[in-house]
Amino acid sequence: MFKRQLDYKSKKFGCEIIIADRWYPSSKTCSNCGNVQDMPLSERTYNCNSCGHCMDRDLNAATNLSRLA
Repeated sequence: MFKRQLDYKSKKFGCEIIIADRWYPSSKTCSNCGNVQDMPLSERTYNCNSCGHCMDRDLNAATNLSRLA
């Protein structure tokens, strides 16, 4: 239902919807260097083992998803 509403609104306003794959590792990928590492859901801060980049997990995921578009 939600996707249908998004499709309708995007056509009405001339926008494009880009849907990320369900298994896209947005919160496991470093937004600085692209390193992918496993991360438990309880960990709220992303700390990259490769470049040392440290960022809030949700902000890191949002940055990766915005770059996907």
